[in-house]
Amino acid sequence: MKSFLLLITILFSNSIIAHEIDKPPELWSWFKDLQKPKAACLTQSFFALSEVGLENTTQNEYGFYGDIENNRIVVKCLSTDSNRSKVMVAVAGTNRKSVESLRNNIIKLIN
Repeated sequence: MKSFLLLITILFSNSIIAHEIDKPPELWSWFKDLQKPKAACLTQSFFALSEVGLENTTQNEYGFYGDIENNRIVVKCLSTDSNRSKVMVAVAGTNRKSVESLRNNIIKLIN
């Protein structure tokens, strides 16, 4: 009987762990029109991401991609005309509070 209870306990705990691993990530995003050109958006975004400690950074013509702990961050800047741009911030991760907080911190630094 003890071994049966132990087996049930192990199976149940493994299914909980597997459920946590398979849980989809949280995704928090934000978009804003800026009254500055794309180059200024990219510069401000770079400094904002440096401030929050972005690691494994990749940059292309549109923006930045990287990681902070277990979160994946994307910040893109798109030109809407010569003096205006649109910025998009997206943060994904498994911890809701961490994802939301990180997104909010990046937004404050870009505004």
